[in-house]
Amino acid sequence: MKPRKLLWRSVRFFVVCVLTLTLGIEQNLAGTGAPKEAIHYVVIGAFKIEKNAERFVEFAVSSELPAQYEFNPSRRLFYVYVYSSKDRSDATRELYRVRKKYQQYQDAWLFEGELGGTQDTPAAGLSEPIPKKESTIVKNVEEIQEEEEEEVDYPLPDSTALVIAPPEEKPNTYLYYFNTFNVQTGREIDGKINLIDPVRAQKLKEVNAHEIVKVPDPNNGSNTMKFATNIFGYKEVQHVIPLDNPKTDSTEAYVETMGDSIIVDFQLERFKKGDVLVMYNVYFFRDAAIMRSESLYELKSLFSMLSENENYKVTIHGHTNGNAVGKIIHLNEDDKKFFTLNANHKEDVGSAKRLSFHRANTIKQWLIDQGIAEDRIKTKGWGGKKMIYDKHSSQAVKNVRVEIEITAD
Repeated sequence: MKPRKLLWRSVRFFVVCVLTLTLGIEQNLAGTGAPKEAIHYVVIGAFKIEKNAERFVEFAVSSELPAQYEFNPSRRLFYVYVYSSKDRSDATRELYRVRKKYQQYQDAWLFEGELGGTQDTPAAGLSEPIPKKESTIVKNVEEIQEEEEEEVDYPLPDSTALVIAPPEEKPNTYLYYFNTFNVQTGREIDGKINLIDPVRAQKLKEVNAHEIVKVPDPNNGSNTMKFATNIFGYKEVQHVIPLDNPKTDSTEAYVETMGDSIIVDFQLERFKKGDVLVMYNVYFFRDAAIMRSESLYELKSLFSMLSENENYKVTIHGHTNGNAVGKIIHLNEDDKKFFTLNANHKEDVGSAKRLSFHRANTIKQWLIDQGIAEDRIKTKGWGGKKMIYDKHSSQAVKNVRVEIEITAD
């Protein structure tokens, strides 16, 4: 083949490819429309329940923020936002302004995407999966029930006289969703709910708030259950509810139904001046004023309480089990290894009172490191002077505790 003819065929092939690609793009744009320009939102809260979003909007508006909410269909949550813009730089500047001006919105974030539409959940309501995080999918109630009721085929023994007992009947269960929120700010609060048999005065189990929970029939003759909050930094709230008929004249103020689920509201209030909170879930290494990592959850709850109200002042009281003298490992000046024992920590010998003081001081230093002003925190060590139980009791471990006294609010 001549070179000129080969060149012409190559050029013609290239032109055909370009035209085909161009035509395909035009058809695609004509069929679907041009891509929408992204919108950037300054979001200050996300809620599973719409009425929680409404409460939060009211609180934000009272702080002179132009708040509103819309549904996020990708996460199936209601987003409360105070600013939106197609310009990411503008939205970012507003985000920093909100964080700087409003202490209660330090966790505000920038969301890029599309909000709007309706919550297209079927009648099952909260039984439908609601992801807590982008990567977490919660199974719906039907899937859980199918897994629990799945039958397993076991090989039968070789016998002609086999008698198969009827399957054991499962107790009645009820689907509950415990909606715990801060009555002052409207924020949803994660934590634990105690399920208590009110007739026998017996705790049955502990469950998470903001999740669908299967509540069993306590078989106590009254078909009632007591639900009590167990959330550090907030006063306990109790509700006694008849399981078969949860919404009555006396419960309708805090009970409602959504599909096959029963929603129970718990309006949580912070403690006030003179109240004392016990931090049973702050743990220290033996003979040390260095905390274990599992203490962090309750520490963050304390930090959140102090951040929420800048008028709060507290005294941290340390307590031990007994008054023995022994080795003490504690922080050095400017030492921030709050959760790890290492060779840099100072070691000496001292009384139990001194150990309890160092432990209280460790919590104080951690709070200061998080940004709480030093003049809002005092510390005191008691050693074993205020034990709750005898030091040889099976409950003696509860003598080792930290108490937070609110001295100003």
